[in-house]
Amino acid sequence: MKFSFQTIDGKWKKDAFDCGNEDLNIYLKKYARQNHEKDISNTIIATNEHENVILGYYTTSMSEIEFLSLPPEFRKHLPRYPAPVMRIGKLAVDKTMQGKGLGGELLVHALQKAAEISKQVGVYGVIVDAKDETAVGFYEKYGFVLLQDSLTLIIKLTTIRQAFGIS
Repeated sequence: MKFSFQTIDGKWKKDAFDCGNEDLNIYLKKYARQNHEKDISNTIIATNEHENVILGYYTTSMSEIEFLSLPPEFRKHLPRYPAPVMRIGKLAVDKTMQGKGLGGELLVHALQKAAEISKQVGVYGVIVDAKDETAVGFYEKYGFVLLQDSLTLIIKLTTIRQAFGIS
């Protein structure tokens, strides 16, 4: 199935969305568009080409990560102050699409956005707060590294650029 990635707006049917996590469902249905319109976060939705039903979504915003929070191997050649990062705040896939690759496509789309943004604004990497150990495993498959004592993961922009062949 071919997916279309678009910015959230009022024309999309959100009520039927169910990813199995009530917090993520409620966020999409009640807060995603509001936060998008207030420039708090950017919400990208995945739909199919034939219906205006949301099959998955992710949100991004800019953030920073403290130098000492980075894994030791990431700290080499960095200044000792917070590094700018893009945060994937939420990523969810409707139950009807789980296990079909949409989560990976949403993540890749978000990482490509980070690479694009880095041409305009400093971005050291992308961080994400995983919901649980299963989610940690999902992100690790894409090259994310778990930070100590948390469910937060990071991937450096240099790793993203290498994966996409961007110099």
